[in-house]
Amino acid sequence: MNPTLARLPRTLAVLLLALGFAWTGAQAQGPAPGSTEPSLLYTVKRTDKLIRLTRDMLIKASDWPEVARFNRLRDPNIIRPGQQLAIPLRLLKSQPGSGRVIVAEGDVELNGSAATVGAAVAEGSRLRTGANSSAVLELTDGSRVKILPGSLAEIATQRHYAMRDASTSGSTTWFSGLIRLAQGALETLAMRDVKRATPLQIETPTSLVGVRGTQFRVAYEDPATRNSRAEVVDGLVRADNPAQQSGVDLTRGTGAVINPAQREVQAITLLSAPILNATPAEVVRPLGAWPMPTLAGAQAFRVQIASDESFDRIVRDIKVEGGSVDLGGLALGNWYARVRGIDRQGLEGFDSVKLIVVKEAPPPPPPPPPAMQPWRIISSSVSVQNGQSLLRWSAQQADGQPLPAAATSARLGRDAALSDIVSEPRSTGASQMVLGDLRPGVYYLRLRTQDSAGKPIDSELYRLEIPGNWGATVFDMASGLQPTR
Repeated sequence: MNPTLARLPRTLAVLLLALGFAWTGAQAQGPAPGSTEPSLLYTVKRTDKLIRLTRDMLIKASDWPEVARFNRLRDPNIIRPGQQLAIPLRLLKSQPGSGRVIVAEGDVELNGSAATVGAAVAEGSRLRTGANSSAVLELTDGSRVKILPGSLAEIATQRHYAMRDASTSGSTTWFSGLIRLAQGALETLAMRDVKRATPLQIETPTSLVGVRGTQFRVAYEDPATRNSRAEVVDGLVRADNPAQQSGVDLTRGTGAVINPAQREVQAITLLSAPILNATPAEVVRPLGAWPMPTLAGAQAFRVQIASDESFDRIVRDIKVEGGSVDLGGLALGNWYARVRGIDRQGLEGFDSVKLIVVKEAPPPPPPPPPAMQPWRIISSSVSVQNGQSLLRWSAQQADGQPLPAAATSARLGRDAALSDIVSEPRSTGASQMVLGDLRPGVYYLRLRTQDSAGKPIDSELYRLEIPGNWGATVFDMASGLQPTR
């Protein structure tokens, strides 16, 4: 039995790439007769000697009797030219490899410390991505594994086996890799032109996915259900449930949910890519709502946001069950949005990508210019008294006549529209009012009084700048109010 599978409970679901153990000929990989244990085939050459063969290929030369039994040799002391021998991987000499981190976006940890680009990833290494964070790992065979936000993965095996090659005078290297996904989701792109001792495998607590020359998604996001899901973007996968003695072939554009408690493993056609032509290309903050497209069969959508077109730097990974997704937390600028539908089984379909721009809402239009004001301030001063800023002024009507004596109020704000009000002081005497404990900065002021008929009349808008040393070394300002016209 596959030693990896031997560690799993028999009730767990297993996914195996259909091509994984069916290779033949000079590049064949497969079980010895009557066994499913991973092995490599070696074709005996005319010049081969048994003692040299065992010394060159086996970890221990004393393991040859086990190889003989594995191949059902009648006489373990005799090998013949042209004979094919299946050598179990566990008996073959191998060397551990080391991958590297090629992208670390946001909160990414490698073995408990912050991951850096270029860091070596050896066997046994653990990578964790936080919320709104992602990473890309390149294995030694060139395959790339994207670790999506909120995931935890371990590089369990990354190993090279050197098998003597009957067609050359040297040896050929075969690769075996296994990644354990404890939580979250991975996207895998396995290199095609690689000799593999086993398919590149991704193991979850309830599944084993073998990938060779294919694009494949694997997820284990809800431990409560113990379900794993697999979606084939490109390639061929065999999905098996050993506990139920059932399985199904998954071709490109199909997927399956593996439930270890259910017998049927059903191949389901993935949803087509949603059409995003009518979806806005802009997201306006602070609201940030971005509407979802219409897609037949979609119960929800997966939205991923990245700063790059290849989606190596994913900063959002959101399951959207409503009519829109909130992207208001994104920084201003251009982003790539990847959207795919989710069917009622929870399988995720093909992607559509759209370039979007996150913008601030435009400022509100300025208020219409006021009608010509009936009165204006002709002189003013501001002084500090008992820690408070006191405004004094003299004013006249539009015709140049003195302004009737009346109570005066004001609106003091930080902006010309007077939408950000600091205070609304009232006069404390003839043509004077306390503005309050003003901090250094720029303020705007409009005063209101009454004409002789008792009708409210406003002044024009004035600008007031309080200096930085106000109340410390500067206590008085002449002509403190300046008209904004």
